[in-house]
Amino acid sequence: MTDLRPSPRQLGLEFPGTPGTTNSIVDVADVSVGYWHHDGLNSEGRPVRTGVTAILPMGDAPLLYACPAAIHSQNGNGEMTGSHWIRDSGRMSSPVLITNTHAVGAAHSGAVAWMVECYKHLFENDHFWAMPVVAETYDGFTNDILAMPIRPEHAKWALEQAWTSAQKARHEGKTPPTQGNVGGGTGMQTFGFKGGSGSSSRKIQWPGLAGTIGVFVQSNFGSREQMSWRGRPLGRSWPVPSPFDAVAVETGSLITIVATDLPLDAKQLALVARRVPMGVALLGGSAGNYSGEITLAFSTANAREARGVISPGAQIHVTEVLDEAALDPVYEATVQATEEAILNAMFAARSMPTHKPPGTLQALDGEMFMKLMRS
Repeated sequence: MTDLRPSPRQLGLEFPGTPGTTNSIVDVADVSVGYWHHDGLNSEGRPVRTGVTAILPMGDAPLLYACPAAIHSQNGNGEMTGSHWIRDSGRMSSPVLITNTHAVGAAHSGAVAWMVECYKHLFENDHFWAMPVVAETYDGFTNDILAMPIRPEHAKWALEQAWTSAQKARHEGKTPPTQGNVGGGTGMQTFGFKGGSGSSSRKIQWPGLAGTIGVFVQSNFGSREQMSWRGRPLGRSWPVPSPFDAVAVETGSLITIVATDLPLDAKQLALVARRVPMGVALLGGSAGNYSGEITLAFSTANAREARGVISPGAQIHVTEVLDEAALDPVYEATVQATEEAILNAMFAARSMPTHKPPGTLQALDGEMFMKLMRS
């Protein structure tokens, strides 16, 4: 996308903490992001405003790695595949995809096919099984979700884009992923404004400790009256009503991916994931009944080669883990990056026609936000 809208920082909004170089999840070493999306009408004239986001924890690594990982569900009205095994094993051996509610199956099939092609030897010779992580939020307000336009090849495309981005980053340096109406976030809303894909990061500097926390959100939650900033009820003061006011209840979901290069184990990552709702609450979110608020947290430290059943590899693994007394700055960074990632998604997003009810889902007016914030 070109002609980017001003970010919250560019408009003068101040955030605590120190962001990484790109202020996005790719500031965590090896992590890369790719998208496939469509914004328009299909051949039958039906609105197709949806997509797929792909996140590769270890970028273009030639081997498949198992990363320490954990899941937290603040409200379970949503889906994240592979979560049972992540909870039991404390590890994740797959890419992460985010899409719309009715496309989980297609994205899962595409991810399996991509993994089998990419790591052919592991699957053909070691009885390895693919258990990709696929999460979703509902975009039926702007997208004809019943048309189910997403196919497995679209998920593979997003994964290839993430792989290409990782290769490019190694040679040319990292650049932040596009935010707003992209990938799985293409048709999403937040607080009755256009939402979508957003990201932010924080550097962690502590005596004897240096690392990065990166957050990526697919933001699709909240009613207009909930939106606030530092206790100011901005949504209730907004001069233009939400197109979803007639719905009367908060609908949607929030999928959050937290990545770090700090050596955290699964238990610690679960504690980190549980801090994400605090960042959401800073903006007024309350995890309503119809909102699936699910977080995946993973660490690229202590990643080890994924193995199958024929060649299981070493039976004992020696790892270094951060002392839990040093987790406070990690918690704080997670809250900070979550809040900013959601706002980055909203400030980057562009207005979009709605499907049900018909109308327009307006982009957040950054200047109006700043005016109300200061008044």
